[in-house]
Amino acid sequence: MLKKFLQSFAALPAIALSAQAADLPAQKSPPPAPPPVFSWTGFHLGFNRGFGGAVSEARVALAAPGLGGTATRTFDQASGWFVGGQIGYDYQFENGVVLGVESDMQWSDIRSSHQATTIASNPLLLTNADTSHSLDWFGTTRGRVGYSFGRMLPYLTGGVAYGQVEARGAQALAAGLVSVGGARETNVGWAAGAGLDFALSPRLSARAEYLYLQLPGVSGPAVGLTPPPLPPLVGSFSTGLVEAHMVRGGMNYRFGGLGDLAPSMPQGSLFDILFQKPELDWTGFYVGVNGGYGGGVVDGVTGFAQPGLAFSTSVSNRTGGAVAGGQAGYAYQFADRFVVGVETDAQWSGVQAWHQATTVGGPNGYVFTDTPNAMTWFGTTRARLGLARGYSLSYVTGGVAYGEITASGTQAAGALFTGAGARSQVGWTVGSGTEYALAPNLSLRADYLYLSFAGVSGPAAGIAPAPFAGAFSTGRFATHVTRIGLNWRFGGAGPAPVVAKY
Repeated sequence: MLKKFLQSFAALPAIALSAQAADLPAQKSPPPAPPPVFSWTGFHLGFNRGFGGAVSEARVALAAPGLGGTATRTFDQASGWFVGGQIGYDYQFENGVVLGVESDMQWSDIRSSHQATTIASNPLLLTNADTSHSLDWFGTTRGRVGYSFGRMLPYLTGGVAYGQVEARGAQALAAGLVSVGGARETNVGWAAGAGLDFALSPRLSARAEYLYLQLPGVSGPAVGLTPPPLPPLVGSFSTGLVEAHMVRGGMNYRFGGLGDLAPSMPQGSLFDILFQKPELDWTGFYVGVNGGYGGGVVDGVTGFAQPGLAFSTSVSNRTGGAVAGGQAGYAYQFADRFVVGVETDAQWSGVQAWHQATTVGGPNGYVFTDTPNAMTWFGTTRARLGLARGYSLSYVTGGVAYGEITASGTQAAGALFTGAGARSQVGWTVGSGTEYALAPNLSLRADYLYLSFAGVSGPAAGIAPAPFAGAFSTGRFATHVTRIGLNWRFGGAGPAPVVAKY
């Protein structure tokens, strides 16, 4: 009993210490810090490329004592590529509103051009005309206001625009009149538009944007040389406003601490971002809508004949215009990230070549020319071969194209000449594009297509005053198209397939 009592007495300090420790407050580890919140605040630097155009206008007036004068007004379709870069700064408020400023500088091939040459058995009908109106480079400095939806930033933009505008023209008539004029100016105007930035990583974002630009035209002296002893004609020329509807896509790299977007987003180098493993499966059916701008160059030949006289005119004009439509397709993704599929689309098209000229005065008193040539609609059915990485899909595509090509022409100059034709054609198309998943079922896409169709031909008639019989034909109707669109996928784009390893 004594031994058990002593053992119990020795255990009392340990019991007391345990009870005392139980009364102390629990020591818990601090909660983990919340993940950083993504913000669009910071500087950005990037590049872009796009396509655009509009209709250009020019006026020429010439006169000489004793000879009277002439005045000509022309309209031509303008289109072309542009490429450049941008730099800017954005600030995101706590309520999600984003304000910023951005400046860009672009090389541009946006221009109108008209070239026409007439050869004839009668030398008095020999003529040549070569005119162009171009936007050689441009830049903008614009404010931006948008609203952040996390990765997605839709915005409106507007501000000042500046660029170099050039116009030139030369016309030679076999009767002896040669007229020339040209000018180049750097002008200041304005620009406005809307776009969407989408974050591919905390620092890298993709962009799709529409921009309307307007600059003043140019003016300068013009001269017309006549055969001696007739005096030269002197005067001036001027162009209308330089306008351009532009669709462009690009990428930006952002500087500064922008926070994170999702644990699965790549955090490494640009190489890691571009060649990351697929995060979702692109397999499934989809439908979507798109819009963009396209253009190219189209040639044409018109010939007339009557006993003792034959002549033909060769012309070349730029084409341009907006396109809009929808697409549907199916894609299948293999486990090694390759994606194959088929897609068909149908498009309304405003792509056309248009040259209209009105001359008042001179020997003929009145000359009117109107020669539109258009692709009124088109569609394609194409195979697609792509490579999936992260949330994006880059692809090449090609297949059959179909559409309606129309051509018509009217000229009144002491005589009347006219002809028209329309035909549904089958041609071919190739291109490339990129698609990015905004959500499991919704994706944003930007693509480029080159379409080639055979031209059209038909009869032409003339009265001057005896009737002329003839025919016209156009060259191939080739068009570059840049589009931006959205796709909706059925069934949900789940995680990417896993490659089994044994």
